[in-house]
Amino acid sequence: MPAPKELDPTASVAAYLGAQIRRRREARGLTQKQLGQLVFVSHNRIAQIELATDPPGWDMIKLLDAALEANGDLIDLWRHIGVARVDDYARIFLLRQGQARVIQSYGPAIPGLAQTEGYARAIFSAGMVLSDGSVEEKVPIRLARQVILDGDDPPWCRFTLDESALYRNIGGRHVMGGQLAHLLDLNARPRIDVQVVPFGALDPNVVVGSLCLLTMPDGSRAAYTEGLQTGRFFEEPEKVARFTVLYDRIQAAALDPEMSAAFIRNVMEERYLWELPPLT
Repeated sequence: MPAPKELDPTASVAAYLGAQIRRRREARGLTQKQLGQLVFVSHNRIAQIELATDPPGWDMIKLLDAALEANGDLIDLWRHIGVARVDDYARIFLLRQGQARVIQSYGPAIPGLAQTEGYARAIFSAGMVLSDGSVEEKVPIRLARQVILDGDDPPWCRFTLDESALYRNIGGRHVMGGQLAHLLDLNARPRIDVQVVPFGALDPNVVVGSLCLLTMPDGSRAAYTEGLQTGRFFEEPEKVARFTVLYDRIQAAALDPEMSAAFIRNVMEERYLWELPPLT
């Protein structure tokens, strides 16, 4: 039997993940075929994962984590693979966002943590002219980030949206209808507030692009701003303080969560749930 191919775990996060899966598999005395049987794939697929030629998807990494009794360690590593595939300027932010205890965002589009699959797919499809990578690769990575909202101790989140985010028809009527319904579902969760800033309530020059504030477990704070093909992550206390004041002003102009829910429901019913009359 030929010796297993050598791995270079320093080559990439995917390579490190593959090396960890092999180490855990061998520590349990399992062959690639036996591990494959536990997670319902062939031994060739396990080899691809260990060699990082085709990293696992979200469903597969959950199965591997359970089969190898990794207690979430493999899942945490997998999330870093997703971060490694996004644009450089967003990597640090996404890592910090996954660790944050409080997340406060504002922008002219639905933020990634609150997007449905259809909305995310439409966003990535529209942006292909400006970015590399396939839509089929990017969508699962974005949706996997949302797992932080579903744990036993999720972060406290406030998603503040410009009213234009509700009217910008991303992906068509059905996609937007589903997206606004999802916002209503999120708003009903005990640790999530969704709020809308109505047209005319805020000086349009106050914010150009998106803003997100993070509060970390140790109480430190960070800010991230993003525009077209650019983003900046700030941890300097003075700069974060300025962005905090800016967010507070935005927040003061927003409808409260209950009024925002009624506003979103009204837009959804009037704009996205109607049917065209039949042609005669």
